[in-house]
Amino acid sequence: MAPPIEYAGEDEPTALPFKTGGPLRRNQEYLVFYLFAIPAWALAITSACLGSLYGGQSHYFIATVTPFLAIMAFIQTCWLMATAPRNTVADRRAYLNLACRFERLCAPIALIGMVTWAVAYRFRSKASSPAYWIIWLVVWILSIVVCIMNVYNNISWESDLLYQIAPDYPQGNYWLGVFGIQYICRAKIVDHGKEGYEMEEPANQRV
Repeated sequence: MAPPIEYAGEDEPTALPFKTGGPLRRNQEYLVFYLFAIPAWALAITSACLGSLYGGQSHYFIATVTPFLAIMAFIQTCWLMATAPRNTVADRRAYLNLACRFERLCAPIALIGMVTWAVAYRFRSKASSPAYWIIWLVVWILSIVVCIMNVYNNISWESDLLYQIAPDYPQGNYWLGVFGIQYICRAKIVDHGKEGYEMEEPANQRV
């Protein structure tokens, strides 16, 4: 059992005060995410293959790795997490699922980066330039760091806090959520009283 979290409002940053219109329905949000995520994964694999065939200085590699590095699904999920409120149990549940979805995006990219870098570094003497394996080394390291920070700062924190403020809410498998395989919070909140549960704000909360 994790130790109780005291003064959660002090230990976490508040949501950014930006409004981007009304919230999307869940299926619409999933559609937008996968419209960005699937091309990002495809571009990662394509650029890895083309870079190994034509080199890191080829136009084929540059044309595919550049849009991959501007991962729109990464930006979209980061923006949703930065602007999401965390005032009620329902808000906490949605935020925890966003963190799991972030892992679903970054974990495959970390795997692609690790495999590509390992192969490219092994045959680096035959490469026309070191740019190819250096780029994938950076992608791998950044993806791993982001995954670990997201697990520690978001998934673990929100899961422990949700156990504390809503102990009757059934959470799913924690490790499946950590690896982005499925969401931790899959059950609906039946008790409408808990759905509108307001977090207590300490008197000395940061502004």
